[in-house]
Amino acid sequence: MKTTSTRKAGSTLIVVVSIMATLMVIVGIAAEYTTNVNRMVQRTNSLESAIAVGDATVEILFNSWRGTCRGTPTQMLATSAFSPPLPTSSQFSNISGFGATATDYYTNNTANPPTISNYKIVAADAEYNTLSGAAATPEPAFGQVGATPVPSLDPNTNKAIKTTPLTLNYIASADVTLPTVRGNVVAKVRRVLQKSQLSPWNFAIFYVDPLEIHPGPLFTVTGWVHTNSDLYTGHSSLTFADKVTFASDWFTWSAANPSGGFKPGDAQHPANDSANGAPTYLASLPPARDQALQPFGMDSSSIFSTTDANPNNDSYRELIQPPVAGYTDPLAASRYWDQAGVVIQIDNSNNVLIGTPNADGTITSVMPPASGPDNRTNAQKSLYSMFSAAGTITTGVSITDNREVAPIRIATLDVSKILVSGQSPPAYKYSSFNGIVYMYDNSYASGTRRGIRLTNGSLIPSSGFTMASNNPVYLQGDFNTGGTGSTVPSNNPANFNPNGTYLNPASPPASQVSGYTRAPCSILADAVNLLSNSWVDGTTGAGTAPPTASPTTFNTAIISGIVPTSAVGGDGAYSGGAENFPRFLEDWTNKTLTYYGSMVELYQSGQSIGEWGKGNVYSPPTREWFFDTNFKTKPPPGSLMIYSYSKGKWALQ
Repeated sequence: MKTTSTRKAGSTLIVVVSIMATLMVIVGIAAEYTTNVNRMVQRTNSLESAIAVGDATVEILFNSWRGTCRGTPTQMLATSAFSPPLPTSSQFSNISGFGATATDYYTNNTANPPTISNYKIVAADAEYNTLSGAAATPEPAFGQVGATPVPSLDPNTNKAIKTTPLTLNYIASADVTLPTVRGNVVAKVRRVLQKSQLSPWNFAIFYVDPLEIHPGPLFTVTGWVHTNSDLYTGHSSLTFADKVTFASDWFTWSAANPSGGFKPGDAQHPANDSANGAPTYLASLPPARDQALQPFGMDSSSIFSTTDANPNNDSYRELIQPPVAGYTDPLAASRYWDQAGVVIQIDNSNNVLIGTPNADGTITSVMPPASGPDNRTNAQKSLYSMFSAAGTITTGVSITDNREVAPIRIATLDVSKILVSGQSPPAYKYSSFNGIVYMYDNSYASGTRRGIRLTNGSLIPSSGFTMASNNPVYLQGDFNTGGTGSTVPSNNPANFNPNGTYLNPASPPASQVSGYTRAPCSILADAVNLLSNSWVDGTTGAGTAPPTASPTTFNTAIISGIVPTSAVGGDGAYSGGAENFPRFLEDWTNKTLTYYGSMVELYQSGQSIGEWGKGNVYSPPTREWFFDTNFKTKPPPGSLMIYSYSKGKWALQ
C-alpha cells in the first residue's frame, strides 16, 4: 500500500510540474507577444507621426516654392532657384531634440540624424523623375518652352515660357526620422508640385469677380467656366456643357431658397419669378470649388493698391492702360501698351499720332517730320504707310450710347484698309506687324466721353488681330467671318426658325464663309459694344427706341470691364451678367447674334459706367454663342497668361 501511495504522489507532482511549465511557456509567449505588439504599436504611432511631420514640412516647401515662382511667373526656374527656409523647432514644438538640414543623411551617414533631412525642391520631368544638377529645369509635362534664354538670366537655367498651355513638375522631399523602440522610424515623404500656365482664352467665360449668369431664353455655355469669386446661377434656362469651377462659393436656386441664386443687392430678379430655377449641368461634372487662378501669375492682393502713390498698380485694368512715367510698373510684361506693334493716339482736337510705344507711356512717332530730313527707318515708314492711307482712321463722329445716356465721340479704324488690297489669303500691308493695335483717345473726361470703333473687319490675316484700348470699343458688323452680309451662313434667315433659333441646334451653320478659317482675334477694352450689320450712325438718341438690328456674326475673344451688381442697400441694379457681357444698343428681337470666342472679365469699367437695365437701350438677341476651341492651340496675338500652383501626387518611399 505504501508503495502504491508513493507512486501516485510522484505522478501527481510530475503533472503539476508539467502544467506549471506549460503555463510558464504560455505566459512567456503572451509576454513576448504583448511586447512585440507594443513595439509595433509604438513604431506605427511613430511612423504616423513622422508622416504627419513630413506632410507639414512639404506644406512649408510648397508655400516657399509658390512664392518663388510667383516672383518670376514667365520663367522656367531651375532647381538652384529654390532655397526654402528650414523648418524650425517652434513649428514642431512637440518633438524633442528637433533638428533640420538639407543634407541627405542616408547618403552621408551622419551620426545623430536630424529630425528632417533631404529637405529640398528638385526639378522633374513629365514622368515625375527628378533631374540631377542644380541647373536642371523641369521638362514640360504639357506645352512648350522657348528655345531662347531670357536676357540677363543664366542661359543654362532660366528660359522664357512660350504663350501656350504648360505644366511644369517639381518634387518636394522631406525625410523625417523619429526615435522609437529598437532604433528609428523613417518616413520619406515626396510630393509633386505643379506649376500650370494657361491662357484665359481656354475658358468660355472667366471672371475674377463674382459671376452671375441669368439668361432669359435657353442659353448653353459650351466651354470651361471659372470665377475667382462667387458663382450665381438662378435660372433653369442655363445649361453648362463643360467644366464649371468657382474659388469661393456657388449660389443657385432651390425650392427651399428661391432667391439663393442671385447676388445680394440684385433687385432685377424677384424670388417668385417663374423663370427661376437651377441650371442644368453634366451629371459627371457638377460645378466644383477650385483654387483662384491668378492672371499674370501674381496674387492681386500683393501687387495692387489704390492707396499708394503708384498709378501703375491699381487693378487688372492696368492691362489696357498706358503706363505712367516715374513709377515702377509691376505689369510691364503683360501690359498691352508694351506689347502693341502700333499705338494710335487721338487728342482733344482730333489730331492723330501714329507711333510705337515706350515703357514710360510716351510714343515714338513714325509720322513724317514736319520739316527737315526724314530719319525714319524703313520699318517706321512701312508702319506709318499701313495706318495712314485715306479712310483708315476717321475721327469727329459722335453716336449716342443710350446705356451711358451720353454722346460718345468715336475714332474709327477701318480694318480692311490695313490689309493688302485684294490679296487672298488676307495679309497686313506691313508684313512684320505683330497684329496688336493699341488705339485710344487721351482726351476722355467724365463730361467728354470717347470711344474707339472697328469696322470692315470681316477679313483677318491668319496670324490674328488684337485691339486694345482704355476707352470703350464698338465693334461694328461681321467680324472675322471671311464675308459680309448674307454670305455668312450664320446670318442667313433661311437657317432660322421664326424665333431666331437654328433649324438644327445640334449642327449650327458655320460662323465663317466657305474657304475662310477664323483667325485668332481679341478685343480688350473698358467695355465692348457689339453693333450689327444694320447699324447706321445717328439712328439712336437718348430717350428714343433703339434701331433694329440684323443677324450678325462676331468671331473674337473679349476682355472687358463690368458695372457690378449694386451692393445691398443700393439702387438694386444688376450687372447684366455674363449673358450681357458684350453690350448691345439695338433691338435684336428674333435676330440672331452668332458668337465664337471667349469672354474674360478682369476689372470694373472706368469709362463706360452706365448701369444695365435702363429703358430704350436694347432688346436681347437670340444668342447662338460658342466657345472657340481654336484658342486652345492658337491664342490671339499678345501674351496674357493665368497661373496656378498646386500639390499633385503624394508618395511615401
